[in-house]
Formats: sequence, structure tokens, C-alpha cells
Amino acid sequence: MSFRDKSAVVTIAALLVASLVYVVSLLQAAGGAPLVDVGYEPYLIGFVVVLVLVMVVGQIAVAVVAPKEATAPRDERERLITWRAGSVSAYVLEVGAFVAIVLAVAKVDWFWIANAVLLVWVLAEIVDSGVQLALSRRGV
Repeated sequence: MSFRDKSAVVTIAALLVASLVYVVSLLQAAGGAPLVDVGYEPYLIGFVVVLVLVMVVGQIAVAVVAPKEATAPRDERERLITWRAGSVSAYVLEVGAFVAIVLAVAKVDWFWIANAVLLVWVLAEIVDSGVQLALSRRGV
């Protein structure tokens, strides 16, 4: 598995771990009450902090294992894979932006709008890394 593939796996794992911590924290804070009553902002900040920590530690670990690969420039194939993956994940973001606009026009509670945007962003990043892995494995 190349450095870029390992990096994509770290990204997916970090997003899943941080998202799980965020959701569990929100559910615990709600304690059976409606989620919209939870002050989600500190948990959202915590999500970002956990995500950054897991990403940094994971990327450092991958780079320490293969330092030459970590500093090697992307070749043409890797640039093409990154571009294609970004194109696919952009569609997820576009749909998510539309959903967020619809939620705002419908005057849905800010909690749901913020979490819908967060969900779409997480999904787009997972799709991006997943497509990179798939294209890399496929030999594009």
C-alpha cells in the first residue's frame, strides 16, 4: 500500500472516529431529551479538535514508517487520481449545499442545519478518500 493510500485510510479512520465521538457525546448530553435542546457548539468544536488530533497523529505515524514516500512528489497518476476523487466528492458537497439551503428556507432549527452541513462535509471527505483508494487499486 502506497503512502497516499495509507494517508487516505488515516483520513477515513479519523473522520469515522471523530464523528462517532461527536454523535455519542451529543446523545449523552441530550440524555433522552430532544437533541435540539443540546448546546451542540462545544461538541462541534470538540469534533474538530478530535479530528485534527487523530489526523495529525495518524499522518505522522504513516510518514515515520515510510519517510521517503512521504516526501516524494506526486506523480502524474497520483495527481489524476486526486483530481478525479475531488470531482466525485464535489458532487456530494453540491447536493449537501442544496440540502442546507432547503433546510434554511424551511426554517429548520439551526442544530439540524449545522449537523446536516457537518454530515455532508464528512461524507464528501470519506468519498474523496474512498475514491482515491478505489482508483489507486484499480490502476488508473
